[in-house]
Amino acid sequence: MKVILLLMVLIAQLSLVFAADTVSGTVRFEGKPPAGVLFIMAKKYNSKMAMPLAVKKIEAPKFPVKFELSQKDAMMKSIPFKGPFKIMAKISPSGGAMDKSGPNVMLDIPVNIGHKDLELVLKNQK
Repeated sequence: MKVILLLMVLIAQLSLVFAADTVSGTVRFEGKPPAGVLFIMAKKYNSKMAMPLAVKKIEAPKFPVKFELSQKDAMMKSIPFKGPFKIMAKISPSGGAMDKSGPNVMLDIPVNIGHKDLELVLKNQK
């Protein structure tokens, strides 16, 4: 019984450690959102690297959308998910990651691991 209790405590502690290695928040849409796929990305802050470090793809999003980015969302598992980041969100009408025709938003501030309650607001382009 003590062994089971000890294992449960260790699992809970590991969960807290891995939860701290995330960036999380909410994506909202102001107005009527267009159809498409929502991409939420973390790019290295002040880097010229075009590829995001981590990406979350959400088909047919229902706003507001809560998100969490971590190493498990990494584009390349060999590149560590370490900040600071700039966080971006966009809707791709075609569903393709390279489509730039839909609404997008970027937090152009340094965001570090453990940052919670980020808020990104998408709006229709005019």
